[in-house]
Amino acid sequence: MMRIRFIVLVGLFALLAGCNLASSPADTTLQPETTETVLTCDQLVTTALETADQACSKVGRNQACYGNSLIDAELQENSPDVFNKVGNIANLFSIKQLTTAPLDTASQVWGIAVLKVQANLPDTLPGQNVTVLLYGDATLEGVTPQMKAVTLRTGVSSTACASAPKAAMLVQSPEGTQATLTVNGATVTLGSTLYFTADAGTEMTIATIEGQAIISAFNTTRIAQAGAQVRLPLGGADNLQVVGAPSEPEPFDVQAVSQAPIPLLERNVSIGPAISTTNQQPAATNTTTISIPATTAVQTACTPRADWTAPYVIQRGDTLFAVAQRFNLTLAQLQQANCISDPNLIQVGQSLRVPFQLATSAPATTAPVGSPTPTDPNLRADNTFLKPGECTTIRWDVANVSQVYFEGQPTVGSSTQQVCPATSSTYTLLVIHPDGKQIPYTLRIEVALPATTEEPTKRGG
Repeated sequence: MMRIRFIVLVGLFALLAGCNLASSPADTTLQPETTETVLTCDQLVTTALETADQACSKVGRNQACYGNSLIDAELQENSPDVFNKVGNIANLFSIKQLTTAPLDTASQVWGIAVLKVQANLPDTLPGQNVTVLLYGDATLEGVTPQMKAVTLRTGVSSTACASAPKAAMLVQSPEGTQATLTVNGATVTLGSTLYFTADAGTEMTIATIEGQAIISAFNTTRIAQAGAQVRLPLGGADNLQVVGAPSEPEPFDVQAVSQAPIPLLERNVSIGPAISTTNQQPAATNTTTISIPATTAVQTACTPRADWTAPYVIQRGDTLFAVAQRFNLTLAQLQQANCISDPNLIQVGQSLRVPFQLATSAPATTAPVGSPTPTDPNLRADNTFLKPGECTTIRWDVANVSQVYFEGQPTVGSSTQQVCPATSSTYTLLVIHPDGKQIPYTLRIEVALPATTEEPTKRGG
């Protein structure tokens, strides 16, 4: 009897064990593993750019687009917009702050935001927008359609990928127009494409990829032509406010700018060489020493012809070939004398060297040729002491110079400007010499404080 029970129990245990084996999950070691594809750094950058290009193809004026993961957006209270995945589009009125994630191959993220802003462009040009790209370890605070008081911070986090773009902001104005923004307290007017970085507590750099930028802060204005950058010191309570004047223009970082996601901009522009390291002025003759990525062969230094002493300033519509014809030169002669490797990379306002004897006999249609010594602008005003509500006219007369800017706006050598300051103000005339030297002239207009009326003192009865 005991033997029969033992056999039954053994059979029952075997049956239960069979049931357990049947109901337990299959041995995973026998199944093929399913793993996600991990992109390399270069692959991640390429994929992110393709994703952002497709996701943000329909972003319109005064809107922001979630181009590639990861973006942290702080929205206005009660905003109906959603901005938490690729392809989301939100109105700029709904956004307080955008933060894009640094490139991280482990997490497979690289944040890219695309903004279309009106800035100071007129309402009559609805299809014209300033394009802003924010990418990498970057934060943009105070976002508005006018972009009048935005604060930028870009991190310095690095990756193992040498070709990965550094965290930055790209800003591009529509072709043929100028736009004005205020970034970290500096006023920036661009008719161009600019590259911004802002390292908290250190400095903000503004580099001009094409066109030119007018940067003003602390009563100082600088003009940065293509290939140049200026630096502005940062500090203040948040370590991100400009606390000093912009530096003299200097060569931009060709490698850093070349890695920027230019194809995501409205206009795809070419990146030219940096300005000369021997003459760090934007209007000077073209590059003599070029900063080149390590993978590119170093170009032999070039020296402009010293015996060609007359300057010619590039005008709108000029081509290097047409300028050469005006002075009875070949294109090759003009290029070699001015160290110009690419005849298509010339800018309005750029100064070229031409033979003096040919310049003096050039046709009247050529741009005026300046004398060796520019004149003093004689900056003055009809009245430098005003009462509240009064206006005055500021005048200047300068000759033999390359460019003139009044309060950051391009003007001519002899002109006037009426001003009606509400308070005492300083006005700046920036004069750029043919050799690229920038000299600011300032004029102070004092406005009397309004008279205050005091109530008569009541006498005690």
